[in-house]
Amino acid sequence: MPLEPFTPKGFFDPSMIGFTSVNSYSTKGRPNNPRSVLADLIFHDLSAPILTLGHLNIHNPTADPLTTFKEDELATSVPYFNRATDLGYCFLNTPGVYTGFSISLVGTPGVIDLDFACPLLASYFSEWSDPLPSTGSDHIPILLRFDTCFFQTPPPTAHWALTDWGPVDSPQVSSYSSSAPPTDLYLSWDMV
Repeated sequence: MPLEPFTPKGFFDPSMIGFTSVNSYSTKGRPNNPRSVLADLIFHDLSAPILTLGHLNIHNPTADPLTTFKEDELATSVPYFNRATDLGYCFLNTPGVYTGFSISLVGTPGVIDLDFACPLLASYFSEWSDPLPSTGSDHIPILLRFDTCFFQTPPPTAHWALTDWGPVDSPQVSSYSSSAPPTDLYLSWDMV
């Protein structure tokens, strides 16, 4: 399900007036198609910024490097990671941080909620984290943070019209001596 926010003034810079967020939920499919949402449907080769978020129910060492996976798990997940890599998408998750937990305690935790950004959007990505409280779901809420200098508060500037110029315009009494220092000071430096 795509979400396409738009603003005429730009999101991350003035030229980026919109981006697409693709959110998907993939379940087990038929034997000839192991997932209900194919990689080609969620990873697009467009010239616009795309954020792909997915509860993909796939397991891959890129997302969970400390877990050993079965051959069929790898065979199912590799097309997604290959498609993302081929199109230059950046994997945003912190590898090894579990996003799904079994409520029944039968299953094991896993990194199954995966976040990717296309090259145009990846350069603005700054943080993936899970600081939010539980929603009661078997998945954790994830916070993605993107930075931009476009929306940052400008540095403070002087209010020249409000400046009291009186002290600057009045003659100042010199607080330093215009006479040359004693010559013996120069001699002592020459000896060193």
